[in-house]
Amino acid sequence: MDDPRYLRQVLLAEIGPEGQARLKAATARVLGGGSDAPPLAHEVAERYARGAGFGALAEGAIDLAALAPAELVASPAARAVLAGARAALAAMRAALAQGSAAGSAGSAGQGSAGEVDPS
Repeated sequence: MDDPRYLRQVLLAEIGPEGQARLKAATARVLGGGSDAPPLAHEVAERYARGAGFGALAEGAIDLAALAPAELVASPAARAVLAGARAALAAMRAALAQGSAAGSAGSAGQGSAGEVDPS
């Protein structure tokens, strides 16, 4: 492991060195651009994705209604933060699922957010 920033993730059985390499090779589609989600959701998703070690970030939609339903979270700011965090997590799950047989669960139940391109 070359970068100590990701040591805690590499130590997790769910990620490991191979998963971290998949994250570095993937592009998370969590940036704003054509999305109805508030800018805060995209900012949170971007920070989480960068912190996870994605190799690149690109424009992508965040489905606020699916990731942070109004009936569960009333505050608009809290909804944006939750949706952004869940979008980044969905992107991580999708990137980690690529190339692994156990990855078929992917981002089930996460709505259409956090798309990933293998780059």
